[in-house]
Amino acid sequence: MARRPGPTIRRWQLGGELRRHREAAGVSARRAAAELETTPSTLSKIEGGKQSIKSLYVKLLAPLYGLSLEERERLLALAEEANQPGWWTTYGKAVPDWVKLYFGYESDASQLRTYESELVPGLLQTADYVRAIAKANRPDSTESDLETSVNLRRARQQRMTSDDAPDLHVVVNEAVLHREVGGPAVMRDQLRHLIKTSESEHVTIQVLPFRAGAHPAMTAPFTLLGFDYPGMTTVYLENGRGALYLDSRPDLARYEWMFDQLCQAALSAKDSTALMDTLSRKL
Repeated sequence: MARRPGPTIRRWQLGGELRRHREAAGVSARRAAAELETTPSTLSKIEGGKQSIKSLYVKLLAPLYGLSLEERERLLALAEEANQPGWWTTYGKAVPDWVKLYFGYESDASQLRTYESELVPGLLQTADYVRAIAKANRPDSTESDLETSVNLRRARQQRMTSDDAPDLHVVVNEAVLHREVGGPAVMRDQLRHLIKTSESEHVTIQVLPFRAGAHPAMTAPFTLLGFDYPGMTTVYLENGRGALYLDSRPDLARYEWMFDQLCQAALSAKDSTALMDTLSRKL
């Protein structure tokens, strides 16, 4: 059974429909933005599903686009679904706005393909590993701060054990396994957790060995998010203080190719598990 579309999907769908209505009506982006008392740049984010779409926006644009009452009401209903709060809203300011957008994408994705060069991906981190990373990023963190980081990570991970868990394919640089985040005991438990998680049918973990040499993803890690809805695929790039989303065909083709290259250069899932087991026994 297909999962019910979440707010992120609905926002994406609504933005796309508003763009199509605008173009069909021959209304320029500048004119539509003026109607909303915003900028063409903001309108682009709205139409791209990367910014919240208020019901007021639909009400203002409907007459400009010459929409029927029936179509107006349908889009308003879509806007209501698109503005439902996500689970992360309970964490308030602990989650920056740019991270909230990613959480929405991640929560609705049916497929996640990610490459990490420095750390274990968030969906696979243990609580102690999370604490160690949080402490390294913010040495002045209180125990309360650390616990919030752990709870937030656990909330993200809940979907991985649900009936609608996404297919997760991870390629990690071998350096990730050797870096003793939190010390030997924490890293040993983290490696064992990776081994156990890799036993799930919807999870694939591959290790890119040092001997693979140069590869096309040496500049930065990335995540490809796929959805069960046509035309919805995006690449997520994070720099620690913000994020970039790429969804043009050339960009998607490039990162699809990059991930395929990484998979080919990486150890098989079986050999990756064997390596993680060997390393965990040495700690």
